[in-house]
Amino acid sequence: MEFHLCARCAPRYHDLGVATSSPRDEACHICKGALLQIQKLVAQAVDLSDAFEWSSFSVSSSFPSSCLVREEEIADFAGPGKFTSLKNQINSELSGMISKETGKKNAQRNADAAFEFDFINSKCAARPMPLFLFGRYIKLSRRHCQSRWHCSSCRGKGCAYCMGSGMNYPSVEDEIGKAVLPFFSAKECILHASGREDVDVRCIGGRPFVMEIRSPKKRKEDVSQIELELSKNQHVKAAGLKIVRQGMIDAVCNSHFDKEYSALVSADRPLNAEDARICESLSGSVLLQKTPNRVLSRRADLERQRRVHAVRADLAEGGRLTLRIFAEAGTYIKEFIHSDGGRTTPSLSEALGCKATCEELDVIRIQDYFLETLL
Repeated sequence: MEFHLCARCAPRYHDLGVATSSPRDEACHICKGALLQIQKLVAQAVDLSDAFEWSSFSVSSSFPSSCLVREEEIADFAGPGKFTSLKNQINSELSGMISKETGKKNAQRNADAAFEFDFINSKCAARPMPLFLFGRYIKLSRRHCQSRWHCSSCRGKGCAYCMGSGMNYPSVEDEIGKAVLPFFSAKECILHASGREDVDVRCIGGRPFVMEIRSPKKRKEDVSQIELELSKNQHVKAAGLKIVRQGMIDAVCNSHFDKEYSALVSADRPLNAEDARICESLSGSVLLQKTPNRVLSRRADLERQRRVHAVRADLAEGGRLTLRIFAEAGTYIKEFIHSDGGRTTPSLSEALGCKATCEELDVIRIQDYFLETLL
């Protein structure tokens, strides 16, 4: 059996003795002339890439399923390693053509730009790949949530309840985004962080995050200007910003770090020096914590063991105590203080024999030194 193939398909099968070059490319048994458009599509894709900055690229291609079926028909005559698949051959050829046209290098992994060629519909695309910005944010507000939280009433459309913002609260994600998006001329950014604090909890110690920046037209490496811009923000700041690879998202989000907190605690009676001593005696305690009532509607009702490594207590004005609590990752600190109706034991309320309340809570240190080894 003999198959007539075009100038691009035939060299992949000549050694089989079943393929001959066709005088007309559109008569090619495999591609039916689809590869005639390759020069035009490459030129179009390179023109599209002028809209954004890039220095490396990846290539992908798609073909009609019927084309791949016909290729398999010829491949049945070949043994392993006797021919190159259509997609591999064309992707290699596309990469060479783009490199020659632009002087830039192919990098299928961690590329700045993605070139996509659709030989089914005679279309092409060139798009910037996301950027990933690592840093540690500092939240000085007790009114900001971490990620965008759409208004419960209008679901983001804007209403009287949210005063047209579409959000329940302003967010760390949006505050950082205000500095990031114009810097990279990007359309969208998404915050990936190591855990989260409550809306009314400040994060003084710096929480590690990776900001995923989508469709950036600029790919600047010097991000000090973003830190400078955020230094003027009274609610959210960021430090240690650095462009990283996508894998850093997993490292940040899937790691668990012990934390140190500062808590201002009051009770239904004045607290004194003896109460401070009792609080400190809970250092080293292993807590049994059921899922807090405040989040039970959206989380499974589980019981967890968490260790409170150390507690230091000092007298504060108004018969209150200022506590420094160093605890295992995932410890519910507010519940450790007020007991959550007995769902956390032991607790400060239980130990003090009164109803204790956490008036203010700050995250003052996160032991995330491990991340420095990845940067």
